[in-house]
Amino acid sequence: MTTAFADLFSTPEFLENPYPIYRELRNQAPAYWYPHSGLTGGMWFVTRHEDTEMVLKDLRFTKDISRVSAVPQQLSRHMLDADPPDHTRLRALVSQAFTPRVVASLEPKIRSITEDLVSQIKKGQDFSLIESLAFPLPIIVIAELLGVPDRDRHLFRDWSSHLIDGADILTVTDPEAGQKAQMALGSIFKYFDDLIKVRRHDLQDDLVSLLIAAEDQQGKLTHGEILATCFLLLLAGHETTINLIGNGYHALTRFPEQLQHLRDHPEHLSTGVDEMLRFDAPVQRATFRAALEDLEIAGQVIRKNQQVAAVIGAANRDERVFQNPDTLDVTRTPNRHLGFGRGIHFCLGAPLARLEAQIAFELLLPLGLPRVVHLERRPSTMFRGFRDLVLSWS
Repeated sequence: MTTAFADLFSTPEFLENPYPIYRELRNQAPAYWYPHSGLTGGMWFVTRHEDTEMVLKDLRFTKDISRVSAVPQQLSRHMLDADPPDHTRLRALVSQAFTPRVVASLEPKIRSITEDLVSQIKKGQDFSLIESLAFPLPIIVIAELLGVPDRDRHLFRDWSSHLIDGADILTVTDPEAGQKAQMALGSIFKYFDDLIKVRRHDLQDDLVSLLIAAEDQQGKLTHGEILATCFLLLLAGHETTINLIGNGYHALTRFPEQLQHLRDHPEHLSTGVDEMLRFDAPVQRATFRAALEDLEIAGQVIRKNQQVAAVIGAANRDERVFQNPDTLDVTRTPNRHLGFGRGIHFCLGAPLARLEAQIAFELLLPLGLPRVVHLERRPSTMFRGFRDLVLSWS
């Protein structure tokens, strides 16, 4: 293998722009074994669209990490790390909070929150898109859905940042980062444990109360499953949307003609958001999967219990599927991007994320083309986004 593959995750250049490496992998080693220090010993990187989509959909791959490695028990009790029938049971319950009717009913609230945040932008002054819009918008929405009081929302920024920065087994070499991730995990679970205890005596019109009622009345959820589900919804409900808004708007600054097109044709915001998901995916590599049996991908034999990574960021730039894949085209149709996954684990919150992003871009576009003042990327190969993205409109 080339040095570029051997040192895949060790360079700042890869974190800045992984897509040339992805292209090499697709063309030279579309199923590539990459060793790591975890208990599975490594993972297969699958980078072509056809193979990646198959891995995401095929039930010959388990999502239950406890089958092949030790994992904190509380992390193995939510639907993202479960196979049928547990996954089916958990998803059916939680999906009640993300029906089209429920998401549509949130539109006025999301618009009001976004208008308030965007009103802080002053011409000629620096504006942190992440700190002042991309983070607070989805955290306010998901916290409200869960029933987290306003006064506590700020706590989740540091917790989620430590989790994301310390969870990438391929890039984390600093023991302190791992320790901070473990502390954040404990803090989140303690917070929701306390909140659940309060809600048991005072049910509200929120998702935590819905989960409690389901446990008490239908016997479907254990206390541990409620905790794990709250953790999943909090993290998935805002972290990826932060990256969608940040990555998407940064892409528009790189392709100003596309920004201008959306200003002239706001009816294309829906296809535009899908193209942003394709072009610079917030989740570059799907969460844990392992083979349940020996099988073959791209000429390579994948052994039972070996870890397999569906590299969404690479699949979304596959020239076999997308014309001019390295170009942002907000009118691209069809768009078979894998940004929200595929199969039974397709992102439950996709309609909500799309709605939040569309409203954010709708309100930002009239301001025109900004100047990028400062940017800092997250040190993660799995979740692609910015720690900070400072803009200025003249």
